[in-house]
Amino acid sequence: MDKKKFVDLTEGVVWKQLLRFVWPITLANLFQQLYGMTNSMIVGNYMSSDALSSVSSTQSICNIASFFFYGISTACGILVSNYHGAKDKENLRKTIHTGLVMGVAVGVIITILGEIFCDQLMGLTNIRDSIYENAEIYLRVYMLGNAAVFLYNISFFIMRSLGDSRDPLYYLMISSVMNVVLGIAFVKYLNMGVVGTALASIISQLLVDVLAIRALFRMDPGFRMTSKDLKMDMHLVRRMMSLGIPASIQNMLIALSNMVVQSQVNLFSNEFIAGVGVAEKVAAWTQIPMQSISTIGTSYVGQNLGARKYERVHEGIKMCNTIATIITTALAGIIFIFAESFVGLFNENPEVIKFGATMTRYSVFGFIPLTWSHIYNGCCRGAGNMKVPMIIAVFAQCVFKFIFVTVGLKIRFDVIFVYLATTLSFALAGILATIYFHTSKWTKEAHLRP
Repeated sequence: MDKKKFVDLTEGVVWKQLLRFVWPITLANLFQQLYGMTNSMIVGNYMSSDALSSVSSTQSICNIASFFFYGISTACGILVSNYHGAKDKENLRKTIHTGLVMGVAVGVIITILGEIFCDQLMGLTNIRDSIYENAEIYLRVYMLGNAAVFLYNISFFIMRSLGDSRDPLYYLMISSVMNVVLGIAFVKYLNMGVVGTALASIISQLLVDVLAIRALFRMDPGFRMTSKDLKMDMHLVRRMMSLGIPASIQNMLIALSNMVVQSQVNLFSNEFIAGVGVAEKVAAWTQIPMQSISTIGTSYVGQNLGARKYERVHEGIKMCNTIATIITTALAGIIFIFAESFVGLFNENPEVIKFGATMTRYSVFGFIPLTWSHIYNGCCRGAGNMKVPMIIAVFAQCVFKFIFVTVGLKIRFDVIFVYLATTLSFALAGILATIYFHTSKWTKEAHLRP
């Protein structure tokens, strides 16, 4: 392995190692957010507000598969971190091979299920007739890329768990540029409509897969696969499932909850639908630091617990939480001030900008307490505890949010309940995660705190 681009999180000054590891992941997440925003920006600028509404209205459905993949990918990364920290090369090799094969297999299964139940999923979100056709076409084409998305998620988590956060960054940069170029070419010049943006995403994701798999096999001769390795170790599959399914269930329930909320949003005007969809993408930039540092925290805890360096674990968790909170607060302030300008990048319709900017300002500061939830839950997952983070997130971001919006709109049909739901659910998630981490017996016994 090229030692210069790999970071050993079990050695060296904690804050220096974290910063060496965090900047490529942060930039990668920036490009991933840009990647997710590209389709909406292209449709909003080169088509119409209705086309933007059709893409925005399906976002919560698209997220279901992505959130499921994230949970399983996290589990694979945790096992890789543990075996890498413990210097167990044989199980490390088996875990990498099993993760890659499972990524393709599960991705294909999810794609088939998504295509079969597409109409039912769209029915749950109350997509109106005027945008239904475009929304269905976009969703069906976009879901064809599920296997590609899962495979690059698995690959990136493996690479980062091994200490390489740079290559995933470079590949996302290349893919993001390609997504923009192809999206504009397909929509503006070839007049392919929303199908063009979905196809651009699929092609760009496939490119990432090729680059990531090639890099993994070059890291170490032992990682290369032959025809004999195209199988899954069922013991490792069970371990990945036991670790990953709780996180996947958590993420999918959050996505389903967001679908229910989206169904309420879809009862308002097309401009409101488009504005809220854009606001979610704009406010999501505030989430980048917590996502990046949470990813580091999971790998950091996994490696150092595997190496039995418990004092480093305590110091690293504190450092992760402090850094993430400071950066998130600064970003939230910037986005709050320039909300109209950010929303205006997607569409010039004054009503879309008004609704989008208002939604952004209501939700953006909720990401500060959500930071604590991401960091503490990520560290718990690195130690193998997937269930409690799932319960906390599901209660705060699913149950509470669903009840708040549904009951609120029945009492009074007012957009204020949509605006407030995200902020309050994020705040509750952060408070509950903090209380659990600092008071539970398990976190102490798992050596996550002194």
